[in-house]
Amino acid sequence: MRHQDIPYSVLLTETLRLLPRFLLLILVLALAYAVAHVVLGYSNVAAVVVALFFALVFFVAPMAASSGRARRGVRLFTRSGLKTLLFCFAWGGIVVAGFVATLQVWQGMDASVMDYAVAIAAGGACCALMAAIPSR
Repeated sequence: MRHQDIPYSVLLTETLRLLPRFLLLILVLALAYAVAHVVLGYSNVAAVVVALFFALVFFVAPMAASSGRARRGVRLFTRSGLKTLLFCFAWGGIVVAGFVATLQVWQGMDASVMDYAVAIAAGGACCALMAAIPSR
């Protein structure tokens, strides 16, 4: 069996190809929350939309990596499989760091470097674990 390699550029391209679908979903949910704000008087609509944005962007890379790995027939515990997990770890860490930074700036949350490190490690690990789930 020949070893199939998945370059990082392919992983990033597949992730960015899937991202507009998720952004469309975020837009629809944002409009629904805006209507709920006007009709029902819900507050903190912007906070919910921002949280949804980060949550859905977090899931894009594991879904793209898992489906790309399944399409190419790459097993998880190979060099390419571990490369997809590393990509998802980095993606998850960046998204979680962006979320913490948003909370820090917008909501006035105190965050130290250690808080960022723990959040990045936990977010990256969760993202990599989700990418390990097989999809077909």
